[in-house]
Amino acid sequence: MRKSTLILSLLAMLPTAALADPITATKSVAMVSDPMGNLIPRAIPGAVLDYTATLANPLANAGKTVRGIAFEDQLPANVILRVSDLGVGGSGPVIFTNGAIVLGVGDSGLTYTFTNLASASDGIEFSNGTSWTYIPVPDADGYDANVRAIRVKPVTNFKAGGSFTVRFRVKLR
Repeated sequence: MRKSTLILSLLAMLPTAALADPITATKSVAMVSDPMGNLIPRAIPGAVLDYTATLANPLANAGKTVRGIAFEDQLPANVILRVSDLGVGGSGPVIFTNGAIVLGVGDSGLTYTFTNLASASDGIEFSNGTSWTYIPVPDADGYDANVRAIRVKPVTNFKAGGSFTVRFRVKLR
């Protein structure tokens, strides 16, 4: 009996896992173009906008494992998501940028992959407002009005002090 009491006492002295500090997220919108071809694009139906979100893991999380990160964005009712390639061919509708890497400073440690719009194992999911199993179908311009939300899921551990940026494109209805 004494042996089990000692083991329980030793277990009670072990430190408990500390919760990680919150990840910070900032999101911005930039006008790309409008259907009138204005030098300074206006937010009118048919205008194209880029949404950019940056997520940062604070240095206070050094020594804490932060994983399972997902960036999820519900799209406003007045926009349509571009689901065709935003970057080079085969890159998909999202551009993932891994931190502000200067000699390794700012590196998130995360990786993102895009296989195709129908893949259930890459780093992006689409919702039609009902489920996260929706498979987008691009129209002639590369947009799908049925997508109501996206979820970007990079993998591995998110390094303390690291950040990543996700950029995607929408068109105003």
